[in-house]
Amino acid sequence: MKFSKVIMGAVAASSLFAATANAADGDPKFDGAYVGIESGVDWTKLAGDVKRDRNFYYGGVIGYRTQMDNNMVIGLEGTFGDTGYNNHATGLKSEYEWSTSLTLGQAFGSDGANLIYGKAGFVRARFDPTSADGDAFNDDGWRFGGGYERAIGDSLSLRVGADYTTYGDNKSAWTTKAGLVARF
Repeated sequence: MKFSKVIMGAVAASSLFAATANAADGDPKFDGAYVGIESGVDWTKLAGDVKRDRNFYYGGVIGYRTQMDNNMVIGLEGTFGDTGYNNHATGLKSEYEWSTSLTLGQAFGSDGANLIYGKAGFVRARFDPTSADGDAFNDDGWRFGGGYERAIGDSLSLRVGADYTTYGDNKSAWTTKAGLVARF
């Protein structure tokens, strides 16, 4: 009985050392902390809108990811930006939005420099009245999205993606984005 425990321990230890050595040999492209900028097109529809308003989106992104030995990538990502929403018919314009999301992806390719990912998270948007009448308010919602990222060096990546945000009560947004991410 004692002998089998020693053998199992030795197998487990050698497997752990082999996995560590294998991870050290590879250069994971999507591992660690990162910051970036992104911009794109946002289509927001608030209650009372007849159609979605198309606007310019811009913002920043910050996050942390872990790339496992099987090239699965998990992380936590935050964004801060502005959708550019400004609709005089509803009497509202966006001031800013922030979000936090969990991400899950898979790195692939012979060089491991490609990543396809999905995300789900919480978003809060701040809306202000376009005139002196009305009150500013925050609207909370859920964001679901995905995208593709390509490492173009040891610490830089280009990414494209799309997000769907639902605030409930017939309020939602679609956003397509492109960005540049720096890993450190």
